Amino acid sequence: MQILALSTFPKAILATTLVQVIALGAVWALKGRDFLLRKYLGSLVSLAVGVLLATALLHLLPEAIAQLGNTPMLWFVLTATLLGLFATERVFSALTGGAAEPAGANTLTTREHHHGHHTSRPINLVFGGMLHSFVDGVSVAAAFTVNTRVGLVTALAITLHEVPHRLGDFALFVHLHVSTRRAMQLAVLVGLPSLLGVALVTVIGAGASGATAWLLPISAGSFLYIAMANLMPELQHECKLRRVFTQIFCVLAGAALVLLIARLPGA
Repeated sequence: MQILALSTFPKAILATTLVQVIALGAVWALKGRDFLLRKYLGSLVSLAVGVLLATALLHLLPEAIAQLGNTPMLWFVLTATLLGLFATERVFSALTGGAAEPAGANTLTTREHHHGHHTSRPINLVFGGMLHSFVDGVSVAAAFTVNTRVGLVTALAITLHEVPHRLGDFALFVHLHVSTRRAMQLAVLVGLPSLLGVALVTVIGAGASGATAWLLPISAGSFLYIAMANLMPELQHECKLRRVFTQIFCVLAGAALVLLIARLPGA
């Protein structure tokens, strides 16, 4: 198993930083333009679903099987990740009085569904978002331990679900009467733990060769959970046939994008 070497660490840090910069750039560019958010956010979420599913099933899981073997333990880790994310979200929701949204479902459409009875506090959103960003950083770094191509595909997948996630958080911060400047500061704060995730994988890789391979099924499980439990249910609220076809096209386009990247020369 390749550890996160000094030559690979800068790539993981750069990719993780770019993910956060793109997400914050989208917030900055579209803040105050609710009509654009409503028009295009659904398509972006659909694209993210396709990329997340294809990355998990066509990149991360095959690499995990290649390095760890097609063993019951690998599938146990994948299953435990799915159940663990579900349990974490449900417990966090209960502890905050049902106020928290799932980490991957912080889209504007989610916010609009809940504005009538939402009791979230900004601190709940910040904590949940920071936890989510940390997992994203781990996923990017773990993917770069395989090779640069898998790392870039993983970073792309995270970018495409992190942008609507961050836009949704920003929209709700403003809805909760947080100033625009403060909302931008919180958006930056939410993304910082992703760098800690990269650092964790570096420490694990340096301390125990082969340990980071087990982060691959965990990352795959995280992507599958976000796509199928958080994002896809949001898409099912749409009933207009034209928009449904647009959703399907964007999901397939996301998967095709991952397949296209897979055909590029490896690093």
